[in-house]
Amino acid sequence: MNRGAAPHLDAQGRPVHPDAPALRPQDQLPLAIVGCDFRVASAQWRNLLLLDDAERAALATSLRNAAGVTGLVTVETCNRVEWLASTPMPQWAGEVMRAQMLDRWVRADLHPRPRLEHIPNPYIYAGRSAVRHLLRVAVGLESFVVGEREIAGQLNKALAAARLAGQGSGFHNALQTAVGRTVKKVQRLTVWRHHGRGVHSLALEELQRHLQAAPASGARPTIVVVGMGEIGRKLAHLFASIAKCKVVRVNRTVATDRKQEIRPLSELPRIAPQADALVVATGARDPVVDLNALRMPVRDHPTLVMDLGAPAQVVGYHQPHLRYCGLDDLLSLPTVAPDDAESGHVLELVEEGLREFVLECRKREWAGILRAVHDSYEVASYTQLPQLLAPDAGERPDEAQRLQESMRELLRNFTREIVAHIESAAEERARPTRRAQG
Repeated sequence: MNRGAAPHLDAQGRPVHPDAPALRPQDQLPLAIVGCDFRVASAQWRNLLLLDDAERAALATSLRNAAGVTGLVTVETCNRVEWLASTPMPQWAGEVMRAQMLDRWVRADLHPRPRLEHIPNPYIYAGRSAVRHLLRVAVGLESFVVGEREIAGQLNKALAAARLAGQGSGFHNALQTAVGRTVKKVQRLTVWRHHGRGVHSLALEELQRHLQAAPASGARPTIVVVGMGEIGRKLAHLFASIAKCKVVRVNRTVATDRKQEIRPLSELPRIAPQADALVVATGARDPVVDLNALRMPVRDHPTLVMDLGAPAQVVGYHQPHLRYCGLDDLLSLPTVAPDDAESGHVLELVEEGLREFVLECRKREWAGILRAVHDSYEVASYTQLPQLLAPDAGERPDEAQRLQESMRELLRNFTREIVAHIESAAEERARPTRRAQG
């Protein structure tokens, strides 16, 4: 199910992401991105695209055979699922990956079975547009909580995981460097990083609204947080420090030295009935909490159950004395977007990061020529010149040396002009056209 404004349509009448233009010849960077974010598909649809290690390896192999993909990165967060392919045929690889996503949805065991026209249509970015999109994602411009900081770390981990699994590429490595450089610029040069935006802030606001609506009891509310990953730890801290709640931390595995601080998941049936709210934020691929087995008590005010997992972590929540809130429910909550000046500065830094990355790619294309020019200069200056201008028997050695230095300086200046021309040509090719900027 799509949210928000009506989708943009391509020439064939298919919905596409509003910022995904058609690939132009000058955009031929070897990158394709296909995916769906919160604007394109609900969490239910996105969850069907989550891959385990074996599925990810099989997808990388099939894409290599079908579209010449040399590297595959999967980005899976609460906002989005995207596949990043390094490939010399980005537009074709994008279409192949979109077909793979659609096939997973069509083959999914859904009841009732959706009609084809109701299945979301993943967006495609290719070439320069893909790099721009990736930079926008990294700085939080594409998140449903604009400006969230967690996405940069999640993207970096996805790139690193692909490299460790043997599914990365040299181009992906260069992208990781460009993403890190742009994110650091945004953090250093704007106030973007000072905003505590993210899923955690929405969860805190929703918890506070729920507790304010509950009858006053005089006791501190008890909140059980299941999952002590990055989001879970942050939520537990916010609930304790800002909402002033008693927080019980639960995790599937507990280190020996942390047993006093964190309770094992096996104790949840004893702990959960005492909670005014149960928040689940684990990274498990299957549900970890079955509310039918927890026997949550019936109270005057329903118990809040917040499921922040991707995929969903909670089952059995259709009970009248429970109030369920999942990721899609958080999307409907009001958020405060950064002001136009702040967003504009971040957009400028993204475009600057794109230009720098494209220029670096162009320079790499010319690297062989530059290396050949340098080698020719070294040979001419320090091998051929001394042989050609070796002093005769009647000549003074110091005069021959001065002549060699003069000739070497001429070669050096000539070589510099060639290098400067090549670098200028590379920079000109990297600069977007006026039409592309629009």
